[in-house]
Amino acid sequence: MNNKCDLTIVPPTFNEKDNIKPLLDMIGRAMKNKKIDYEVLFVDDSSDETPEVIEKEIKNRKNIQVRMIHRPKKRRTGLATAFIEGFEKARGEYICCIDSDLQHPPQIIPKLFEKALGDQAEIVFGTRYVKGGSAEGLGSLKTFYGVYRRAVSLGVKYFTQILFIPARQTSDPLGGLFLLKKSILKGVKLSPVGFKISVEVLMRTKHNKVSEVPYAFLARENDDSKATMKQGLEFFKHMWLIFTTIPEAGRFLKFCIVGGSGVFVNLGVLYGLVEFYEMNENFAWAIAVILSIFSNYLLNSLFTYSDKKSETRNESMRRIFIYYIISFLTMILNFLVYRLIINFGLHYIFGAFVGILAATILNFVLVTELVWRLKINVNNQK
Repeated sequence: MNNKCDLTIVPPTFNEKDNIKPLLDMIGRAMKNKKIDYEVLFVDDSSDETPEVIEKEIKNRKNIQVRMIHRPKKRRTGLATAFIEGFEKARGEYICCIDSDLQHPPQIIPKLFEKALGDQAEIVFGTRYVKGGSAEGLGSLKTFYGVYRRAVSLGVKYFTQILFIPARQTSDPLGGLFLLKKSILKGVKLSPVGFKISVEVLMRTKHNKVSEVPYAFLARENDDSKATMKQGLEFFKHMWLIFTTIPEAGRFLKFCIVGGSGVFVNLGVLYGLVEFYEMNENFAWAIAVILSIFSNYLLNSLFTYSDKKSETRNESMRRIFIYYIISFLTMILNFLVYRLIINFGLHYIFGAFVGILAATILNFVLVTELVWRLKINVNNQK
């Protein structure tokens, strides 16, 4: 048997004994007459007769290369990790991820492969949310259950796309039916939680092009939905893991969170100095701004731009120096807006808030472009 092939189809299985033969039959029909050298690699976590059914199919199928990884209990850690094991053992240049519950139509597999070759795309998504696609398998819009499932699906889709810019490269980042070029996984450590591997691949791999192919998401046939509240919680845990471990994930949101903490520092110090120490409003404002700038710099270094750490002390000092020059410029803008609001007779806290808002926009642009994009090659300095 060849060690290499064009395509590995990976369907994870969990107690899917009734779906194995129909799935392989449909894959065989879909790939018939296609000049694609492919294999099917089951990654099985079942506690029923599913592995025995797969073993039987491995022996009986002469026209399809079928393999199985049956994971012991200690390695049964979810759908996403099952895909990762499939990625590691796949012989194909391309890997197609597909569910084994028959909701992902195997007929789409050669279309994904041909799209990847035609577009020279490293990732191709099957999508339910463009013309030609359908999400009917989530349930009828005439039933409460169907409306609920579709609302949840769209809600988490838009949540993911708002939070992570790379997720906007496809209209269906969480659908689970996609094809990728195995080479983009080289040197990448995937750390999924739960069952959404597709967004993990989008966020952690380096790729040049993402394409998509519409498909109709089908109704589940031989078993019930395995979606649970626990899986929903795991989804948000996964999103949080991506947000906190991939520096560029949601960088603007991280900057805003840091800026929000600076607002509390600024307004808290200002209010305390004016109300409790009866300090002059202008002097109190200056102290509040200086302290909030300092806290923002530290938090941005640790959180927002954690992937752009200074390599030398000289680089750190230069960054701090440039950061404070930028902060001085934005502080002037902040103060001008602050005084303008007060001169209109409005409350000084409101003036401080509007000044912070205006200064933050300018600060983000300048800091991103001039401080954490700055690279100082000290070795070349003489």
